[in-house]
Amino acid sequence: MTSPHQRRGQRPPRKKACQSCTKSKVRCDLERPACSRCRSLRRPCEYPTGPAPTPPVSRLPPEFYTIAANSNNTEPEPPIFGTAQSGPQMPIPLPSFSSPAWTRQPCRQMINSVGEENELDFTSIDLAPSQDAASIRDRWLRPYILPPLGQDEVPKVYHPFTLQYISRILTTYPRCMSRDGDVPPIIHRLQVVGRRMPRALANCYSLVRMWGQAAAGSEALVIETVEKEMERLANKEPPSSDDFDLLATFQAYLIYSIMLYFSPLAGGPTVTDKIMITLMEMASSTARNGLFCTAEISHTRPSWESWIVAAAKRRSIFTIYLFCSVYNADNLLPNFIADEMTGVFAPEGKALWEAAARETWEKEYDRHLLNWEDGMLEISELWRSTETGTPRQRERIERWLKTVDEFGMMMFGVTAHVHGC
Repeated sequence: MTSPHQRRGQRPPRKKACQSCTKSKVRCDLERPACSRCRSLRRPCEYPTGPAPTPPVSRLPPEFYTIAANSNNTEPEPPIFGTAQSGPQMPIPLPSFSSPAWTRQPCRQMINSVGEENELDFTSIDLAPSQDAASIRDRWLRPYILPPLGQDEVPKVYHPFTLQYISRILTTYPRCMSRDGDVPPIIHRLQVVGRRMPRALANCYSLVRMWGQAAAGSEALVIETVEKEMERLANKEPPSSDDFDLLATFQAYLIYSIMLYFSPLAGGPTVTDKIMITLMEMASSTARNGLFCTAEISHTRPSWESWIVAAAKRRSIFTIYLFCSVYNADNLLPNFIADEMTGVFAPEGKALWEAAARETWEKEYDRHLLNWEDGMLEISELWRSTETGTPRQRERIERWLKTVDEFGMMMFGVTAHVHGC
């Protein structure tokens, strides 16, 4: 009598994972002669007898593995991003980036392609200097200063649920760096994959893991290490004039601030006005060199490297404004419209942000230019104005919504709750 598998012409299922991974109930990457987990834990790796499965394609280039190279933990359980309220933390390992669970399915092809191309040059970024950088730097003063005489400026009103929505999303940014081996949507993947990974972001990946996986009794050491790194970033001397490094420094400090605010360790530091002021100063410094590619202003295609930096800058600065809104609301301070961001492009589409190769990106950008011959959508078009609700405005917003990724949709959700659509 034939089995159901034989009747369907299929082979019976066979055991794939090594015995150690099977016993620990974790995923095995099936590498031979030993899987990466057994190698990292220095354990013997034994597979059940039978045909050897084909190992999966390596998803990240070797340079990306170095940020977890100093892990000496031995516990096999997956990491959990702890909070001050979550109770005692058990020792949890720093996972290897080579684990399949660390790569989201939509990003796998992109990671492989990026590893193959890897010919980006971020030393010649062509951006147009910004005149509004000082306004970003002084943003923190707005809740404390009355508007100029004759200017009727009404504070923005956030519903408590909108603030919760922002908070929950921001909380995931350091968490995905700790658990998923991915990048938050304010950091472009090519900032951390390739020949050169900025020191600020390399340290950020390691310290976010230390924070989220702190064993009971080690919190003080982790807190001290993160505080020292934040101090180093804030007082970097001499400050870098390189757009790529400036952006990485700002992004790392922003991730630390979000982590401290939404996922504190017991006895850890709190986010203060000083930290918020430092964030605004860093945002101003990275904006000073430009939030637009020179080619973007003339409605032509920029270099991929220039666009990556400009787009990541805009996303990071939008995020600091959202973070500031939650901070002000929690401290009973008013929030005002970000006039200094008027005219800044809204986040571009998912196809552009996640393009896997230069040729793909260039084709998508040419399509993007054709789709926006009437001018790129600006973030200020999502705010309340005399145009809100008009057929033309709705058509432009809907055209934009067809292409956006999770970050763009989040931005739309917040602005729609506050300003209507």
